[in-house]
Amino acid sequence: MPDSSVHRSPISRARLVSPVTPATLSLTPSAPAIALMTDLATEVPHVVAPERPIDDALRDMIAFGVRLLLVVRDSEVIGIITSYDIMGERPLQFLQDPFRGERTHRHADVRVEDVMTRIDDTRPLRHRWVSEATAGEVAALFRARSSDTHLLVVEEGRYPGEVVVRGIFSRTRLERQLGAPPR
Repeated sequence: MPDSSVHRSPISRARLVSPVTPATLSLTPSAPAIALMTDLATEVPHVVAPERPIDDALRDMIAFGVRLLLVVRDSEVIGIITSYDIMGERPLQFLQDPFRGERTHRHADVRVEDVMTRIDDTRPLRHRWVSEATAGEVAALFRARSSDTHLLVVEEGRYPGEVVVRGIFSRTRLERQLGAPPR
């Protein structure tokens, strides 16, 4: 009996499979919201240290193919930084702030922590809500929060009062998967 686990005919050419990734799937507004979330329980998050120069963080984003990095110090998420934060007005506002002290004088010296959004300013979603919500409901949240490009998802940790960042929603990914801007 021939071994069916081995391809027997000669191969002259072979292509790589085109994986169906969550970013390429088309969803309807009634689809489960969880299908749109980058689940950090199954995907390794992209992180950056708060002391890192913003230009290095932007290069990391380009290399990883993402537009958001979690800002982590001592294994604790202290904020988020997006490509918009780096390429927008925040670095210039920071450099022009008369109360910023004497440390930074050039764009190349601006650090991630100088322009990031602090974790307590992110207004995260509860994982429990996300697990029951629809893609349309998340789209409605993005409409209500017009300046947000990402939404964090948190859940209770092992210990009382502990919060764990569980996932991330991307406005761009949501628009791509729903086939239209969430307006």
